[in-house]
Amino acid sequence: MKRILSAVLVIAFLCGAARAVEFTREQSGRIAKAVGTLLDRAHYKGTRLDDAIAEMHLKNYLDALDYNHMIFLQADVDEFTARLGKQLDNLTNKGDADPAYEIFDRYLQRLDVCVTRLPALLKADHDFTKDEKFTAQRNKLPWPRSEAESAELWRQRIKFELLNGRLINETPAKTAEKVTKRYARLQKNMKQFDASDTLQVYLSALGQAFDPHSGYMAPAEAKNFAIHNVDLKLNGIGALLGQDPDDDYTRIKGLTPGGPAELGKQVRPGDKIVAVAQGDAEPVDCVGMKLGEVVDMIRGKKGSEVRLTIIPADAVSEADRKVIRIIRAEIKLTEQYAYGRVIEHVTADGKKQRLGVIELPQFYKKCAADVEKLLIRLQKEQVAGVILDLRRNGGGLLNEAVELTGLFIKKGPVVQVRQPKSIEVLEDEDGRVTYDGPLMVFVGHHSASASEIVAAALQDYGRALIVGDLATHGKGTVQTLYPLANFMGTRQVADPGELKFTVSKFYRIAGGTTQKHGVTPDVILPNILDYLETGEAYLPNVLEADNIPPAKYQRADRLNGGLDELRKNSSGRIAKDQDFAYVREDIELVKKQRADKTISLSEPQRLKEKKDAEARVEARKKERDARPPVADKVFLVKTETVDKNQPLIAIQPPKPAPAAPKEAAAKGKATPPAKKEVKPPEDGDELEDTTDAGKAVIDAYLREALDILADYAKQQAKIGRGEVVIAPR
Repeated sequence: MKRILSAVLVIAFLCGAARAVEFTREQSGRIAKAVGTLLDRAHYKGTRLDDAIAEMHLKNYLDALDYNHMIFLQADVDEFTARLGKQLDNLTNKGDADPAYEIFDRYLQRLDVCVTRLPALLKADHDFTKDEKFTAQRNKLPWPRSEAESAELWRQRIKFELLNGRLINETPAKTAEKVTKRYARLQKNMKQFDASDTLQVYLSALGQAFDPHSGYMAPAEAKNFAIHNVDLKLNGIGALLGQDPDDDYTRIKGLTPGGPAELGKQVRPGDKIVAVAQGDAEPVDCVGMKLGEVVDMIRGKKGSEVRLTIIPADAVSEADRKVIRIIRAEIKLTEQYAYGRVIEHVTADGKKQRLGVIELPQFYKKCAADVEKLLIRLQKEQVAGVILDLRRNGGGLLNEAVELTGLFIKKGPVVQVRQPKSIEVLEDEDGRVTYDGPLMVFVGHHSASASEIVAAALQDYGRALIVGDLATHGKGTVQTLYPLANFMGTRQVADPGELKFTVSKFYRIAGGTTQKHGVTPDVILPNILDYLETGEAYLPNVLEADNIPPAKYQRADRLNGGLDELRKNSSGRIAKDQDFAYVREDIELVKKQRADKTISLSEPQRLKEKKDAEARVEARKKERDARPPVADKVFLVKTETVDKNQPLIAIQPPKPAPAAPKEAAAKGKATPPAKKEVKPPEDGDELEDTTDAGKAVIDAYLREALDILADYAKQQAKIGRGEVVIAPR
């Protein structure tokens, strides 16, 4: 049995996405006091809730409301700083959250002024030949010092919007309509904020004054977090909902395969939802309602009925409405489940190698068990090596990271977790090894927390080859989700929400840290993200990196001195690879953009930039289209494939769209391949899948990773045959 620390690793603060519970001002104050007390007493950093934290709290809140410094005036900021900058800590301790609402009300007032300017600015005679610059990303620039400076800033903003319309040959009237609707939507969304929405932003700003990953979740957001990051399931109809900026309707964007909505065949993507009713209750009109509130009404108890009034996507008029009844069921968010691929890879020398890839999008509950199933099946398919792809994995449950690492080692420490006064070593203790063959962990800048634990542990053991970007994200902290009801009770607030705050840091078993620095791969592939300000080190109030003594563990040393050869072979391939030549070109463009972050408002200059970009894209497309078809064959392995002992599923990349009208081509839309009828397989047959075509795509990075793994597998095979003598350490 593995030791489990009851904590959740998370990497991003989530914005509200479901119906909020309305709090009174008094209740908000009590919640604020509880949050402040817990952060003061229990946060890992040990920082007191004092004037310095108060000043950072205020700054964070102003930035959260007005990230690009376009709405508030500097006078507003100066006023709040002078009056509240060193008082928010005292007010929070007193149970006073009124500044949250006072500042938010001022924000709405300033937003109204800005939006009121739009009609005149959209009708103004702008000179698009003038050599003028605009900075769209203004988060590090001062707020406008006066109404006049604000007006000038918005003049540039609207000129920028109008110029973008001219560059795509849009009529001025059409562009003006789009811009008007966009800012009207922003204004409406912000005015729909209720007390709990505002409190969530305000108290998360307080949490982030301690570190980037601490924050407050109102009840609805806490529920959503559990659904999408831990349980990966909910009770509903199985429909993805969204809202277009051009109208007030909630639309069905997609259907979950096997969900009640898809099985009932009464709704389809594009349908508009105008009302929702529970069972036989009266319908509730949802036109103009916040998306989260519509989602919350449609979710409900498994087996219960929900009635939707919809306008079908193909309706002639908005009067063509119909009412449909759907019985809710448990919906599993399978798109976040681990899945595998068997790839019959053709290496650069023309030889074929059967390799396995497992992609794990996040560390959800029981994900290690899913990965174990996939590993067992991949070995039955006789793969020569396995890639564990964590490039897009931002973290999740800590105990799952420990369990997953244990699939590749006999036993031993996986990660060290440091609380303020103690260090705990989390170990794999079961002695089982599910997969003992050549292993690569594929990482990138978006690999964080739990992903970094796995990559770091397997690197420290020498059990796996780590390949990827210059470094991973660099999140070496552990957060816990703490229900505030446990601290303040439920008599005064039925559900006060949850506090997510940092309680510990994790360290490599070798004693180092991934905090800020991340994990440095053994073989590094060039990436444009290496030249952008991404990663933990660029976040405000980040905890510093440090070291602790190493744990006791026995290295496996599976690389066996072959790393130099692997790097040399990879560098040689990358130097000749055209896709990586494009990456190098893009890196140079990014370097220039970072050196000058302004955007030209001169139409001749922007037209030249547009033509250059279009020519570059067209030349690359032409070159890629001329390449011979990819010889690799790809077979999909899902957990349900393993559970049902089904044959492999052959998948093909999406076929290029047929010649389409210029408008569709300009938007980059492709016609999906038609589905084929699949006959029941006979013994030994392989199914063909037409719904997961995107998973058949092998991009330049995965292709190079496969080549590296093929080289690594060959090295290991030679060692197994006794053809290589390893010098002693």
